[in-house]
Amino acid sequence: MKKILIFSVLIAAATSAQAASALSHTDTNFLNKAVMGNMFEIQASQLALTMTKAPADQTFAKQMISDHTKLGNDVRAAVAKVDANMMLPGSVSKAQQRMLNKLKKSGKNFDKLYKADMLSSHAKTITLFANYTASRHANPTIKAAAMNALPTIKMHHDEAKTLPKM
Repeated sequence: MKKILIFSVLIAAATSAQAASALSHTDTNFLNKAVMGNMFEIQASQLALTMTKAPADQTFAKQMISDHTKLGNDVRAAVAKVDANMMLPGSVSKAQQRMLNKLKKSGKNFDKLYKADMLSSHAKTITLFANYTASRHANPTIKAAAMNALPTIKMHHDEAKTLPKM
């Protein structure tokens, strides 16, 4: 009887700890948007490597791919610590896919459109991350990863402003 009671207490404690570490709606909403935005910026920058001739855009695109790959890995590691079963998006949103398709078809206007997309995407990302990190409902582990990423995202936005408009 004692063994059953101890076993029951252990199961209850494990269930409570698991429930306490589960991600809230605030967390999952943030993560879904952040991951899709990150993928969009990588994919748009991969297009830039093949479609632009502007050295500044090439350099910026390489930095975006490198930094956003690292940011994505950092977010996945933070999520794994909190909820290993959380399924993160595997693709961009429909709106982001339309933007990527438009970039692919932009021809001579690629550089102008790429710059506009990077400015817009990073501005939205800054707002998303700032709102999430200010939320009292944010998971501390995910919040820390977001706070660590925010300076890089702001730097990208500032650098995108300096890209030529061609």
